[in-house]
Amino acid sequence: IQPAAFAEQAAALGMAGFGANCGIGPSELLDTVFGFAEADGHKPDIIAKGNCGIPAYVEGKIHYHGTPELMADYAIASLRAGARIIGGCCGTTAEHIKAMRGALDKYTDNEPISRQEAAVILGEPWANVPQAPAQGEGRKRRRKREK
Repeated sequence: IQPAAFAEQAAALGMAGFGANCGIGPSELLDTVFGFAEADGHKPDIIAKGNCGIPAYVEGKIHYHGTPELMADYAIASLRAGARIIGGCCGTTAEHIKAMRGALDKYTDNEPISRQEAAVILGEPWANVPQAPAQGEGRKRRRKREK
């Protein structure tokens, strides 16, 4: 189901709020928020809880590349895109939340954001998603053992 259709269903069900969380990073989550905001008619409050990017195994630990500054930018962009409840998911630390809260507290201009402006700030959504291997790639083929 597309985000706008989901938003319309949430409104029809009388939900007070709905949203998205996690994903593969803030720009992709924001892309979903844009879809929610584009729904026709009344919408419940939009919730955005993006993670800090795709986890990577670095020196024996799981690492997320999203910095507190990136997540602060994500929080403002989410607000400008229509989200009213904003948080973080995987990889989000107290340091990220503090930066997000600080940015939101200082923000006074509630000018809507365009998809293009958001891409400049957070990166092009879906640009860094690994592509599925072509048919036959990615798996080792086993030869049948002859009897």
